[in-house]
Amino acid sequence: MVRFRKVITMKSPYRLMRLSGSCYRTLRGALARDHFALVKPLAQGRFGSCFLVSRKTSDYVLKAFNSNDVKRRKEKLARESKFLQRIDHPAIPKLIQVLDRDGFYGLVMEQMPGQSLADLLEWDYHFSKTEITAIMAQLIAVMEYLGRLNISHRDIKTDNILWTGEQLALIDFGSASRVSRFNSRFNPDYWGLGDVFLRLAANCDEMTTSSNDFSLAQLDLKPAQREVIERLLYIKKPYCDFQALTEDFNHAWL
Repeated sequence: MVRFRKVITMKSPYRLMRLSGSCYRTLRGALARDHFALVKPLAQGRFGSCFLVSRKTSDYVLKAFNSNDVKRRKEKLARESKFLQRIDHPAIPKLIQVLDRDGFYGLVMEQMPGQSLADLLEWDYHFSKTEITAIMAQLIAVMEYLGRLNISHRDIKTDNILWTGEQLALIDFGSASRVSRFNSRFNPDYWGLGDVFLRLAANCDEMTTSSNDFSLAQLDLKPAQREVIERLLYIKKPYCDFQALTEDFNHAWL
């Protein structure tokens, strides 16, 4: 079992934000109508903010959308909840409730454990090759599951992946879309997988041969392993389905 340094386990995987007193009062009132209590702010993004909320003895994550965006593009924002309602996977947060009244629109979701890979990299955490292999294997399995549902996440990046040292979670389906088949010239999900791998590998002493001018060519990889990453990054013939990717990754890495 991988154990993070104490300073890592104490930090939230979300960047803190500031809110005015009036915003707090409005949000507390909206939540109280559904028997939720505001605990603290977690993160702020382009279309809204995330908060830790509680009801009875359980904690959840609330994704509250900006009021202006709710007025202009509520139908688009609501697609995230529709995707989450279809998903049933232990690595993806479950949708608990949709809050929609009086111009307020938000999603209450299961709180997933772990720290974001982005924060771990920021703290200069050095991943082992075993960890990277486990992260990639779990992430590819999640993407294969989504592929069977014809769902494309479209925002695979270190900020949206939580890691406990053993288990992975994929969050933020705000950019997700439905796909009839994976036959486009460029699929951001595959490229995102390759990008995540490179960012982790850059902080892996076992895989990097030089601390200067990091590149894929400098990684200590077997030919079959390198080919999988090159196909993810569209350097070589890209993958067209996640089942083929799973088979190649398992053969080369596991």
